[in-house]
Amino acid sequence: MPKVALLLAFYVICLSPCLANALECYVCSYLLGQSDATCLTNATAVRALNCTKKYCLTVRQEAIHNGNKVISFLRDCQDKPTIPNGVRTDSSSRTYYRSCQLNLCNGHNGRVYNTSGSLTIGAGAGAGGSAGAGGGGNHNAIIPGKNGSHGTGAGGLQLVVLLFAVVVAVARWL
Repeated sequence: MPKVALLLAFYVICLSPCLANALECYVCSYLLGQSDATCLTNATAVRALNCTKKYCLTVRQEAIHNGNKVISFLRDCQDKPTIPNGVRTDSSSRTYYRSCQLNLCNGHNGRVYNTSGSLTIGAGAGAGGSAGAGGGGNHNAIIPGKNGSHGTGAGGLQLVVLLFAVVVAVARWL
């Protein structure tokens, strides 16, 4: 019986990394005047990163009196956004705050609510097309780690089944 308990402990230890999938978010920033507006206009061209936080977010700041020109734009991840979803306006700018909890759900233009994980880049993105991947205006951050969510992806499920089969085979052999 101790051998079976040992095998079960081994199985649980091997399984635990499969159950902790990270939240994937686009993470980049753009400031008015930068030559590369990829972060603003084309999220799929920005690396998606595994975040240790619970929310993906976008923060889009537009000038009110300058044709809604984008002053700054941020794709990031946070544990608890200051403003989960809302718009704040002052005398010179309007700032859109959007947050979501699905993989790659912050790939939108920052004005819309988007929690589906699908992309809505395009109309209203604010900078008039992609500037490409050249230049040095795109600032990306690497945010390693896991967010502690519980779920398995396709590869994780295959590993779980394989480990279970190994445990059963070894238990029968003993």
